[in-house]
Amino acid sequence: MQAIILVGGLGTRLRPITYDVPKALVPIRNKPFLGYTVDLLRDAGIDGMILSLGYMPDPIQSYIAAREDLADFTVDYAVEDHALGTAGGVKNAEGFLRDDGPVVVLNGDVLTGMNLRAALERHRESGAQATIALTSVEDPTAYGLVEVEHDMKVRRFLEKPSPDEITTNLINAGVYVLEREVFDAIPARREVSIEREIFPRLQEEGRLYAHVSSSYWRDIGTPRSYLAASNDVLSGAVGAREGFRYVSVPESTAVGKNAKILPPVAVGEGCEISDLATVGGRVSLGRGCRIGEGAVVEGSILLDGAVVEAGAVVRGSILGPESRVGAGAIVRGLSVLGARSVVGGGNVLDNGLRLNPEVELPPKSINF
Repeated sequence: MQAIILVGGLGTRLRPITYDVPKALVPIRNKPFLGYTVDLLRDAGIDGMILSLGYMPDPIQSYIAAREDLADFTVDYAVEDHALGTAGGVKNAEGFLRDDGPVVVLNGDVLTGMNLRAALERHRESGAQATIALTSVEDPTAYGLVEVEHDMKVRRFLEKPSPDEITTNLINAGVYVLEREVFDAIPARREVSIEREIFPRLQEEGRLYAHVSSSYWRDIGTPRSYLAASNDVLSGAVGAREGFRYVSVPESTAVGKNAKILPPVAVGEGCEISDLATVGGRVSLGRGCRIGEGAVVEGSILLDGAVVEAGAVVRGSILGPESRVGAGAIVRGLSVLGARSVVGGGNVLDNGLRLNPEVELPPKSINF
């Protein structure tokens, strides 16, 4: 059995990180996000996947090619030459399917511990042409909602209703099971939305059913949710494999005198943590990161080669590859630095400020 993974999007909500790193490869606990999707599929007994690619396909293919543990897991690539949308991406991958059975489809920005075997079983039992996995959320006003009948047939879709219109807290979890007949209903070579065009049509015809999952689920597409997903993986709430440790610090890490490393934390190869620095909790450092004397990094993600100089503070933020926070600067409050950007010493960045790649902020120029 094969799955189709939709990883062709631009990842605009995660910019400036995704200017240099496709969303499918943003690291969570120093593992590319796509790796968690592969684990999910293999745990469900799925034999291979088709990656529906569009934006920055080369790094994704290089990542897969470098994995030596996928000899028994087939990977094909359906590369779009123009944006095709969610259903168009599914249709574009159709030519790589090897049998006529149902197909699992996953949005490429969903981190979940969902039991795909249970979703497949539910699909077969219902006789549906398509099954949409649903999950519950605390704040239904922020999402499009899905109402279901007692037999789990989808009744209707509600697009971000007002509080007085809310009748359910179930949302589309971005995991689907599709029969091959659904592919025949998708026009080829043009942009088509599975959520707005294909599913409403199937619902009207009574051929769309739901599978409700209480498993872990999170869309990693924004800085806030990306950080939250990182925290959950660091704490072992999802994605934990054999040998999981709350403190992962390789022997290649240079740790200075009186430096503090607080769990949960994951440190990449070749990092330097200087005297009196504090790293953690809920921190992921990529390969070759450098933390200066007395600096503090807490609740943050630093991608490969990021530097935090002496006395600087980074809290609840994301630092792109080879970015640098100057001495005494403060970066906090969901701020995001693009690749190779520089925050000069003495600056204070807060309130979700985003610095594009290779932008250099002079010392003491911003203070929130």
